[in-house]
Amino acid sequence: MSVQMQIASLILLFALGRLARWRGWLAPPHAGRMLQLVVNVGLPAMLLATLTRTPLTSELAALPLAAIVIMLITMAVAVFAGRSMGLPRASLGAFIICSMSINDAFLFPFVLAGWGPQAFAQLALFDVGNSILQATAVFGTAAWYGGHSASAAALLRRMISFPPFWAVIVALALNLLQVPVPAVVLDTLGWAGRLILLLVILALGILFDVRLLRSTRVVGIVLLRIGLGLALAWGFVELAGLTGMPRAVVLLAGMAPIGFSVVAMANREKLDSELAASAASLTVLMALVYVPVMLWLLHLPG
Repeated sequence: MSVQMQIASLILLFALGRLARWRGWLAPPHAGRMLQLVVNVGLPAMLLATLTRTPLTSELAALPLAAIVIMLITMAVAVFAGRSMGLPRASLGAFIICSMSINDAFLFPFVLAGWGPQAFAQLALFDVGNSILQATAVFGTAAWYGGHSASAAALLRRMISFPPFWAVIVALALNLLQVPVPAVVLDTLGWAGRLILLLVILALGILFDVRLLRSTRVVGIVLLRIGLGLALAWGFVELAGLTGMPRAVVLLAGMAPIGFSVVAMANREKLDSELAASAASLTVLMALVYVPVMLWLLHLPG
């Protein structure tokens, strides 16, 4: 199947999710269970299958650092922009965490279909930095603006309870120590992981909520998450001298849509959950258009 057909099939899967929600066959609780399966089984399986046999170079070490740099600078700009707009505390908190949240889970199926397992593994390395900040800076910001405490112990417990985090550690340890793992085991993990990861697209189709999105707050979040994110990614790859696939991965990940996890965080910490849901839905809708285009534009020969 061609790359174009694979991407088209992912878009069709999203549409099926919308149809299932419209007909009442599936509801948000079903999507939540799908995403739990992805996080607990699918993503760890794919990480183990790919990172275990991905050649590790000093250039690839820049990938998790890229995520950290992009997210922290975006956070600082979002704080300044949100305060300049005079947003109330609950809306400001949602504005900040949405602007800095990177939804690599959305990109994984597209990258796997369009660029293959090696690119998936590199995106997973980028996601190491993203996951660390999601469990610390993003969560801590939500708790702070929601008026709740976020102790170091609580943040640490949140991080170590994230299955993909441990999958990355185990895979990197096996890789660095050159522990032999039977090919049939890695191939089976990769096959199962690919199938389960497709549930991300179906779940997003179920969760997508069409709203009137003309608020300056939503527009501001979109500009920061996609526009500033891409600008920062471009600046990073230029300064770090990244080329080839690592460069393409950072550029694509830099402009990823908003993670739906921040919607749950906003609701939990009593932030402006409506703002978070509207902004996240809009960026996902936009990403369905620009991600396939960027996959084609960035994946240049050589």
